Amino acid sequence: MIYEVPGGGLVRSWILSTEDGLIIVDPGSIGAADAAKEFIRSRPEWKMGDVRAIAATHFHVDHIGGIGRILRACPDDTVVHFHVCVKDYLTGKKNIPGLHNWQARFWPIAFKCMKNVRSFGHLLIESLAGIPLRGFGNRFLPPIPLERIRWLFAGGGGRCDLAFGGWEAIATPGHTADSISLYNERERALICGDLILNMDDDGGHLNAFCEDTKQIEKTFQFLSSSIAPQTIYPAHGATIRHPQNALLAVKTG
Repeated sequence: MIYEVPGGGLVRSWILSTEDGLIIVDPGSIGAADAAKEFIRSRPEWKMGDVRAIAATHFHVDHIGGIGRILRACPDDTVVHFHVCVKDYLTGKKNIPGLHNWQARFWPIAFKCMKNVRSFGHLLIESLAGIPLRGFGNRFLPPIPLERIRWLFAGGGGRCDLAFGGWEAIATPGHTADSISLYNERERALICGDLILNMDDDGGHLNAFCEDTKQIEKTFQFLSSSIAPQTIYPAHGATIRHPQNALLAVKTG
């Protein structure tokens, strides 16, 4: 089952519940982290000890800004899932790449996302890590111990079994090189991060605010030829549903 964290703020954060435990996806602020903890503790069948992993769909501040806060409330064997590209950012080998279309795409999206800010905590982050601007790069690190990180796709390939309730990670570069999506074939559910936006609840569209426009189009073509989700859960905007394949509803132009 997939649950949206109530009061996630700028980014929609998810909790994946299976017989194997819980995964928290994209806790992007201190407020989102606290909301996730409160939601878990409010359900009698759950406890923080059930959290097996925390996953970030990509290494941007609005998706990672509360991970450390949640991790400190989890068991010692709870891990954090990142694309292996993130290792280069954290070890100083590469800077976080910049994005295109700031003026035309970022500000309209940011304005609409601000409607979901309900508390000051939704604007608070643990560190300045994950800001894709000149002068930030990899100078700031998140409060996440490296030994708690599990690097996805370290052995290559574009799909990676999480060994957790039927969920797998799919490399979905374009918005960023380190972007991933989470897919469950049994539930036919895709958590797509910032690959697809649905801010106007009109079926969604590819995110033109990205690192590589051509790559995001290739990624979408790859997904369309390999999976058929009935439900897509974007990080920004409404859930997209379709009885056959929700990717058919997404606009690519």
